[in-house]
Amino acid sequence: MSDKSFDDFLAQQLQRNNNYIEDDGFAANVMANLPVKQRLNPWLERLILAAPVTLIALLVASQLPWRDLVRPAYGWLLTSTDTSLMLAVASVMLMVVTVPLLWVLRRSSSL
Repeated sequence: MSDKSFDDFLAQQLQRNNNYIEDDGFAANVMANLPVKQRLNPWLERLILAAPVTLIALLVASQLPWRDLVRPAYGWLLTSTDTSLMLAVASVMLMVVTVPLLWVLRRSSSL
C-alpha cells in the first residue's frame, strides 16, 4: 500500500468515524486546572543565554595570536606624533558619541 493511498484511507476513516463522546465538561475542567506555565525572571533568561556565549567568545579570543595583532598597533603608537595621536583619540570619541546616537534615533524612528 503506497503512502498516498494510506493517507486517503486514513482521511476517509477519520471523516466517517467522527463520533464525539460527551464527557460532561471533563476535558475543559482538566484544561482549566492545569498549572500555569511560569516564566523565568528576564534577567535570569539573559544570564542563561549570555554565560555560554561569553565563555565561547573568551575561548575563541584566547586562541587568537594577540602578539601579532598588538605589535603593529604598539609600533604605530611609539612612532606616531602628537597630532596623529590626537586625531586618533578624537576619531574614537566621535565614534563613541555617534554610534549610540544613531542607534537611539533609529529606534525612535526619527531617522
